[in-house]
Amino acid sequence: MKSLYLQIDIPDSGTAYMRRDAINRLLEVNAAIFDCDGVLIDARNSYNRAIAKTTSYIIEGLAGIRFPERMVTDEMIIAFKRGGGFNSDWDLAYAIIMFTLCNLPKSFWSVFKKHLNNLENCKDSLQCFCELKKKNSSLTAHRNEKLMFWRKKILKFAETIGEKGIEAVDCNLMNNDEVCSEAKRLYLKVKNILNYPGGIGESVISTVFEEFFRGPDLFKASCHLEPRFNNFGNGLIRLEKPIITFETLEKLEKLFGEPRFGIASGSFFKPAQYVLGNLLEKFRRDALIFYDEIFKAEVEASKKKGRTVSLKKPNPFPLFRAAKSLEPFNWAIYIGDSMEDAFTVKNANKREQRFLFVGVYKHSPPMDVTLKDFIKAKNEVILPTVNDLPFILELVRRKQK
Repeated sequence: MKSLYLQIDIPDSGTAYMRRDAINRLLEVNAAIFDCDGVLIDARNSYNRAIAKTTSYIIEGLAGIRFPERMVTDEMIIAFKRGGGFNSDWDLAYAIIMFTLCNLPKSFWSVFKKHLNNLENCKDSLQCFCELKKKNSSLTAHRNEKLMFWRKKILKFAETIGEKGIEAVDCNLMNNDEVCSEAKRLYLKVKNILNYPGGIGESVISTVFEEFFRGPDLFKASCHLEPRFNNFGNGLIRLEKPIITFETLEKLEKLFGEPRFGIASGSFFKPAQYVLGNLLEKFRRDALIFYDEIFKAEVEASKKKGRTVSLKKPNPFPLFRAAKSLEPFNWAIYIGDSMEDAFTVKNANKREQRFLFVGVYKHSPPMDVTLKDFIKAKNEVILPTVNDLPFILELVRRKQK
């Protein structure tokens, strides 16, 4: 029996995998839509560290326990992302924070309750967090208590969360018999202090994350807010660099007949612009769909429906929005680095079957786990990096001749 995949060794890159039954569709591809981090931008030293730093800072601030950044591993992050419900790194930080707090002992919550009660008149969630951070010194007796088995437990917890993301986080924790009753009673109070979901300057999680990621100067310039939690440190964004090259885009333009390129990403435009610079000029401006636009659409949809609406991946909204500006095209490929990107294409094809998923694995740690997940999911094309895409498309066209 023939293997599902053709395996192709790409010089100086790695092994590519192409499903035999995807070849005819690849011949029809004349548009490309890209995810950003892990695809266009090497974010290995930034985003996962930003999740870890945000989680550590907020848990230590809220609970007064020592929570080293190294507790949050790449393995843990990919375990949450595998289910498809954590396209937002803010969501992922929220999940880890709430799970950790809920696994602290009852004795912690008894003391914590008193501190929460003293914040009844505090309306600003950012100020509430700052006040709690000042008070937490009396909670240090609980340092590292009950965290010995935390890592194994959170990996199991991540497996229970599917595409519903933080909605499932709240539901699963509130219905978990291992979570003490005091924690469940105070859960909403903690959630209100974090004010999540919420935007930058509103929610503790999104604000802390973006301050550490962007750094004080870019945060102030792009968010038009004064930093409150990271006034001096460099932003982790400085560790990022472009993956995609002008040469790759020029080769794709030649294959497609024109630069029919878009971006559908859960990250923000300004940080991407900071890293990619002039490379963005090769993309159609109205096909650049970042979280800035997704967030606005979510707010509008939530107001209309009277409930929180998520339009983040794996919802195909950003993919459809980018694709609309690339018309006319036959088939479009969406290049992503995670299973939630694959789920996005799957969901899009339920409505309009002309999208192919291309998974890239070399810049998504742990690389071997990402590759294994893509193969297990039987994704159409799997490449080491986005720069290998022209090689594969050219190969298919040559073979056809």
